[in-house]
Amino acid sequence: MQRSLERLQLVLLSGFVLIALALGYWQFFRQDDVLARATNPRIAEEARRVVRGKILDRTGKVLAENLPDEDGGNHRTYPVGGMAAVVGYHSGQFGNSGIEAKYDEYLSGTRSADPFERLRDTLYHRPTVGSDVTLTVDARIQQAANDALAGRPGAVVVLDPKTGAVLALASAPTFEPGALDEQWQALLDDPTRPLVNRAVGASYTPGSTFKLVTAAAALDLRLVDPRQKFRCVDPIKIDSLTVDCRNHAHLANVDFREAFAWSCNRTFALTALELGTPKLQLADGLKAPFPWQDALGASANRLEEYARRFMIGRPIPFEIGVEGGQLKGGNAWYPSLLAQTGFGQGEIATTPLHMALVAAAVANGGNVPAPYLTTEITSPSGAVSTQNRGGGVLGRAFEASTAQTLNEMMVLSVDTAYAKPAAIANVKVGGKTGSAEAGPDGSLTHSWFVGYAPADDPRVAIAVIMEHRGSGTDFATPAARSILQRALDVYKR
Repeated sequence: MQRSLERLQLVLLSGFVLIALALGYWQFFRQDDVLARATNPRIAEEARRVVRGKILDRTGKVLAENLPDEDGGNHRTYPVGGMAAVVGYHSGQFGNSGIEAKYDEYLSGTRSADPFERLRDTLYHRPTVGSDVTLTVDARIQQAANDALAGRPGAVVVLDPKTGAVLALASAPTFEPGALDEQWQALLDDPTRPLVNRAVGASYTPGSTFKLVTAAAALDLRLVDPRQKFRCVDPIKIDSLTVDCRNHAHLANVDFREAFAWSCNRTFALTALELGTPKLQLADGLKAPFPWQDALGASANRLEEYARRFMIGRPIPFEIGVEGGQLKGGNAWYPSLLAQTGFGQGEIATTPLHMALVAAAVANGGNVPAPYLTTEITSPSGAVSTQNRGGGVLGRAFEASTAQTLNEMMVLSVDTAYAKPAAIANVKVGGKTGSAEAGPDGSLTHSWFVGYAPADDPRVAIAVIMEHRGSGTDFATPAARSILQRALDVYKR
């Protein structure tokens, strides 16, 4: 009997020891795993009680906030439509994106500009209240951008070229972040890819808007007199590629400024090929041996250098992830590829944000502004953490004198040539159109415009792309005019 009792005690003691070891293991070594389990009801209940901070536009308009539920919890709402490309989404099932992801720690209250407030809330078991995030975007300019896109695939970026503050970042088609959980699978299955932020996450052939970069290189290196006339009538054959002057068939003699305004492909093909030579030879009559035959590598190096100055092929530091794009693929340069790249075709691909920065650099005297979306974060106690002050630069792309000449060329394009639909009464506008061949056989044309206004004291720079719409003059340019007009009305800096 005594031995049986002893065995029973041993079994019970062993059981207690095993349970204690198991509890200790899960509490001390696997605590994080337990807490992180999606099925943990405590986490779900705590998340439901957190009052997530608001996201506000530059005027204080609420773009995202939490509203109370009848059962004591709360839910996330997005009262202004068409802001998903900036604000992103917050979902208990599918995570966060956009500003919701970038500042999740502040919005959810796990981090605060007032650390003592956070400590007091923890000690007194107060419900967690997140901080508010104030953005640079203006809901009125964003609405103008959304109206211009009208739900068809494309993107718009509007920014202050002096400060880098992004005033609008629109992508279409888009989605309703408040209905994300119910529509998730349909959004994934949608062939128009509404979850892709086309303003920063999609790279496109830039077409003739890239001539700004090629022109900047030639002018900055002093390889061309922008006012010297040359005859430009005959097409030229480079490898198997034939490039002509038909965009200005009414002008046999042009200077470099006019060739830019009328978007001459032959001029900018030759410019790219001859960047490594002492002086551009752009007139009719070129014969073998061509000037670029011994300078192809030097010309390519110089175009690559100027593209890098605009961050093309490189990710841009920004609150939302930006696709880097590319100047070319993995193959070595050959003459016709370099020629095509000079006028924005070939293998080059850039985001609308990159091209907005190209225009902004002209408007900013040659400095590429550092773009940003967030100004400050405000805790529930009123403590403020400044995120950006504006005026930073990503680098210097070219000299001020080059910026002045490029400005003249962009104004000339709006005043007299293909960018005329961007003109605004009593306001000088600078701009460049682009009609980029896309698709497997180049038959699908992206409509582009980049520019800024007022050209004599720029406040707003813009890039517009409309996928597969047609020429830049007919679609993106008038769309940009309406957005610029609205931006100038409401944004005074």
